Amino acid sequence: MTEPKYGSDASSLETYVVKTQGGYLLNGVKRWIGNATFADYICVWARNKNDKNLVQGFVVEKGMKGMTITKIEGKMALRMVQNADITFENVFIPEKNKLAYAQNFDKSANVVLNESRFGVGLQCAGMAVGAYEASLEYCLKRK
Repeated sequence: MTEPKYGSDASSLETYVVKTQGGYLLNGVKRWIGNATFADYICVWARNKNDKNLVQGFVVEKGMKGMTITKIEGKMALRMVQNADITFENVFIPEKNKLAYAQNFDKSANVVLNESRFGVGLQCAGMAVGAYEASLEYCLKRK
């Protein structure tokens, strides 16, 4: 879901789809997408210009024409997750790849996202405490 200009603010997403014969054309840019470098399927949230501009979910498959995935290098934390930038240029998404229960972001995934933000804050606090404890232990043993 995350985009370069607005992070995870779904109300500002710029990635969009437009209806075409047999499916949709997807255009936009995503950032910090976890494990996208090797995933076979990626769930993408995009504005549907043909359905009241609602943010809806679509499944993009590895290797679809028009999709470029670039690994983000030099991360400071959470290195176990490979994050990537993804660019979509007229990526054709078949009708069957539209998520049936993801028709309105505010009534679906946003509910989960709002709850999970607490976890993100706690991760940061946990990492800070761990760094402090490791530093303190080192300082107390150092001669």
